[in-house]
Amino acid sequence: MKVVVHDDRVEVLHPEELELGLDTLSGLVADVPAGQWPDVVDDYLKQVLELGTRDHVELTGPTEDLLDKVYQRLMVPPAPPAELPEYAVEFVPGLVLLLALDLPDAVVTINDEHVHRHGLDQLADAGLVNLTRELPDSYAESDGVYVLQGSVYVGSMVLVLGWVIEAVTGLTETPHGALVAMPSREGLVFHVVRERRQTERALEEMAQIAAEWHRESTHWLSHRVFWWRPDGVVEPVAHYDGTGMVDYSSNEYADMLYDVDRAWD
Repeated sequence: MKVVVHDDRVEVLHPEELELGLDTLSGLVADVPAGQWPDVVDDYLKQVLELGTRDHVELTGPTEDLLDKVYQRLMVPPAPPAELPEYAVEFVPGLVLLLALDLPDAVVTINDEHVHRHGLDQLADAGLVNLTRELPDSYAESDGVYVLQGSVYVGSMVLVLGWVIEAVTGLTETPHGALVAMPSREGLVFHVVRERRQTERALEEMAQIAAEWHRESTHWLSHRVFWWRPDGVVEPVAHYDGTGMVDYSSNEYADMLYDVDRAWD
């Protein structure tokens, strides 16, 4: 078993990928001599791994009992990619979209067998609905750039960005889309496109935020800034390489900025 211990969680990397909270584990070792901690931790991880990767009661029970625990989630694909479930799809370059089961002590990737059993469409729909129930732990705004931080699902809230924008800014229409970055599982940064110069400043600021957050995070997603288009398509725009902006925006993005500029003339 390969694990990484963080300040607030334990991450199992092999033989399966799981994230475990520390509350239960802290209780288990509270009254145990320190010399016995390795055995207690090892037994606990084996138990949770067994529960999380086999037929957990939520996965074997009725579908309706499962739906409020399912989340759509972005992940960096494992190496080799063959370890991905068949239902996984690329969301943007370097990130794949998976379904996760949120358990009291772990977050488990749902495998193909259970997806076939409960139905991909039903699980995916529930996974989006549950993302809209997430509330970030912290929120900040500066010159139209919004920074949200919270649970391991906050970065995946790009999947419901229209809802996020309305909930945070009150805007119900975004005819030019928005810039968005998801540097880590716990973070989301966005800017609604309304004025060209402000958007250009926001892009540079967001690229630097994303680069630093991505570099320092233990659960990094992407260092890039993306354009969330009005049709819901998400495409990469730029990133910060430590010395300046690296721009690879599309012609459609340039046309959009031109249209925005004309609208303000």
